[in-house]
Amino acid sequence: MQNVFFPSCNFTKASPEAAKKIRAYLAAQGIPAAGCCRVEKKYNSPETNALYFCQACREFLEGRPENQVTCENLFVYLDGDPNFPWPDYGGLTVTVQDCWRDRKHPEIFQAVRSALKKMRVQVTEMEENREHSVFCGNLHFEPQRAENQALLQEYAELPLFQLPEEIQKKLMREQVEKYPCPLVLCYCNRCVQGVAMGGGRSIHLLELCMNTLQS
Repeated sequence: MQNVFFPSCNFTKASPEAAKKIRAYLAAQGIPAAGCCRVEKKYNSPETNALYFCQACREFLEGRPENQVTCENLFVYLDGDPNFPWPDYGGLTVTVQDCWRDRKHPEIFQAVRSALKKMRVQVTEMEENREHSVFCGNLHFEPQRAENQALLQEYAELPLFQLPEEIQKKLMREQVEKYPCPLVLCYCNRCVQGVAMGGGRSIHLLELCMNTLQS
């Protein structure tokens, strides 16, 4: 089985330094980086283990009819990597915001918290987290797009709204008010954007792992 890294186009644009560092680390372990999950065909093989950290990448890879790859979350992989150089944040405290798109993946919830513990990051929890999370940024509030419809049909209990931006911001502010700690740790691109839209300070877990957190 060959591990192949799917790097997330949106994260690469938002956090180029962290994206470059994780590519370099995995490349040093002999793990190549694929192109965009929507067009990559070279690695579509039963012998491919796709390391992803973007929920949209996972849904696309698993959902396309010709899919032959196995998918493994990157944070689960790194948590089990004995050689990964975890940075030390010396007691930094964050609120963890789980993504509702990971409800069926408890291994991700565990790996995220394990990674934070290894980096000496203190976690404050919310009731609406893990399998009870209802948040994924503004995913619900954008106009429908063809690539999102198949995903959202699976979660009919969380309908997609088409709301003006000012209403989206109001809903995001209401979410930010729920956080017991103002620094919010996300591992989903949409969640990061949603917290920021609500006026909160959001950081992506991969930025912590790659030690590119801006003060």
